[in-house]
Amino acid sequence: MKNWRRVMNIVITTESSCDIPAALRGKLGVLTVPFHVNFPGMSVDDNSIPVQEIYDFYEKTHKIPQTSAVNPDEYRVFWEEVLAANPGAEILHVGYSSACSCSFQNAQIGRQDCKEPGRIRLVDGLNVSAGLGNLVMKAVQLRAEHPEEGLEELAKRVEGYVAKTRMVFVPDRLDFLAAGGRVSNAAALGAAILRLKPRIDIVKGELIAGRKYRGKMAHVVPHMLSDFLRGRSFDLSQAYMIHAAGAAEEALERIRVLLREHGFRRIYDWELGCVMTVHGGKGAVGVSATEL
Repeated sequence: MKNWRRVMNIVITTESSCDIPAALRGKLGVLTVPFHVNFPGMSVDDNSIPVQEIYDFYEKTHKIPQTSAVNPDEYRVFWEEVLAANPGAEILHVGYSSACSCSFQNAQIGRQDCKEPGRIRLVDGLNVSAGLGNLVMKAVQLRAEHPEEGLEELAKRVEGYVAKTRMVFVPDRLDFLAAGGRVSNAAALGAAILRLKPRIDIVKGELIAGRKYRGKMAHVVPHMLSDFLRGRSFDLSQAYMIHAAGAAEEALERIRVLLREHGFRRIYDWELGCVMTVHGGKGAVGVSATEL
């Protein structure tokens, strides 16, 4: 059995693709179950290898590894180990979007297969990466603010923030998306020639392509943020930046400056893990924040 340390009466769990850094998860007592990255003849847990190995594999093969969700039995084993290590505790699982993956459906099956399914409550996060991480961080905050409340009350509070949790990202290049079959090779080539970068919004759990920007990422990110922030009132206590390894530092600094200028008081800056790098590609950047 893994050494799950004792945390609180309500343990918050999620998938590795929330992209919350390991040190911060440890500090907050958030436990994760890993997605998988599948190379020919080998499957590894998300974040068990350096992201650079994904880039190296693509450079050698012009293919990207496949990713796979947590299966029902992996959820069952994970939760039963957590409950065994935390007698009397219950679990709130804030899950990866059901609109993007079979993981949430697998979680529902895994929960039913547990010895004590009544001690586990699932919330469909309807978000990915930093958007999911944002919602998990909100769950941690709400747990601390309402220690007298039980599992169902906390779950309902978190569900109230699902639709308010916004995320946008822009891939720097479309070659990973083309290699994964998400866009055509012709579209990727055309975008490269024209230096186009599509904005991807998470809408009701789905990835929706929006406006296309042209130019270097440092030029693109102000437009991305302006479109993201326009017409919305956000909780300015924190915002979440996310980027793939290799993202242009000039672009990242522009995001930090613009978020501060907008009034966000704390800015978390996270790096994509292996699974989300496969989907977003090298150099992708994004932002998540919570609407009021």
